[in-house]
Amino acid sequence: MSNVNLIYSDVFRLNHSPRVRHPENPGRMRRALTGLARHGLKSFINWYLPIEGEIDEVLKVHAKGYVDYVKDLLNKAPCDIDPDTYISSTTLNALKYSIGTAINYALKAYNDRGMYFAILRPPGHHAGRGGKALGALTQGFCIFNNIALAAFSLIERGVSGILIIDFDAHHGNGTQEIFYETDQVMLIDIHQDPRTLYPFTGRINEIGLGRGEGYNINIVLPPLSGDDVLSLWFNTITDLAKQYSPEVVLVSAGFDGFANDGLTELRYTVKAFYGLSKLISSLNKPTFIVLEGGYGIGLEEGLPAFVAALASMEEPMVGGGSRTPPGILSEAMSIHRETIAILSKYWRVK
Repeated sequence: MSNVNLIYSDVFRLNHSPRVRHPENPGRMRRALTGLARHGLKSFINWYLPIEGEIDEVLKVHAKGYVDYVKDLLNKAPCDIDPDTYISSTTLNALKYSIGTAINYALKAYNDRGMYFAILRPPGHHAGRGGKALGALTQGFCIFNNIALAAFSLIERGVSGILIIDFDAHHGNGTQEIFYETDQVMLIDIHQDPRTLYPFTGRINEIGLGRGEGYNINIVLPPLSGDDVLSLWFNTITDLAKQYSPEVVLVSAGFDGFANDGLTELRYTVKAFYGLSKLISSLNKPTFIVLEGGYGIGLEEGLPAFVAALASMEEPMVGGGSRTPPGILSEAMSIHRETIAILSKYWRVK
């Protein structure tokens, strides 16, 4: 077994608090830490402190008009960006530490050829260049795109290929928008069927444009998909990653696909997150991971299973994991075949 490098401090628990009941709240940090402790993982963790950054550093990713708009709202806080996304009087502090952590620990992972996992908030993958992305009605709890900021920081230093794996159950529409026309980043986004879930983007034919054609890959899972449907994709994801041969792997880690986490209709168990973690580790690349979604049991059970695999601990569940109803499984296999047909124009996949 080996130790896992996790980045956390109470700056993410004590700041960015909603005025009313909201899924994205400081209690998420308590759930995550409690889950790690309850599953006996604390002794396998090397804890690192987040690093403070500055708001203007997000101009690498976001339009100046949007950044100025957020600055104005921060001065008016508490207020809302939209019906889903709030700003509190302490949001600025959380944002600064998310920004600095994304930039500095992505570079540290690259330079050390190591793996670092930042347990931070607010999440970021729905935030596009100008805020709302790809026609979404809201920003889905996100203000600045942490994983995109990490990627741009690496690109600035000459990194020639970055693989982003996003396994939040909601499509990372902001990340897709930002990298849709570049081959410097391959985005593999695994999410619930966008016809059934916010932000209603991320269809299998959204493959990229121009130099980016073939580098934007959406893996769509029908509602009620379990671990067996997710595992259908593991070989395909591995084949894509090996052919792209990235210098760095970045991960948007969402745990809201766990059964009954609250906001989605996927039915993952600990087996799914253990398997995703093993897949990412098997790529044997410098890796930086940031927390996206996960609001209840996903943080308490899914996140510890993910960390357990990073620590090379035994799989925490005996058996086959969750099984998908036959009709849904048939639909999932049909989507798989259709997606492979599209991807086969660009990559050797099966």
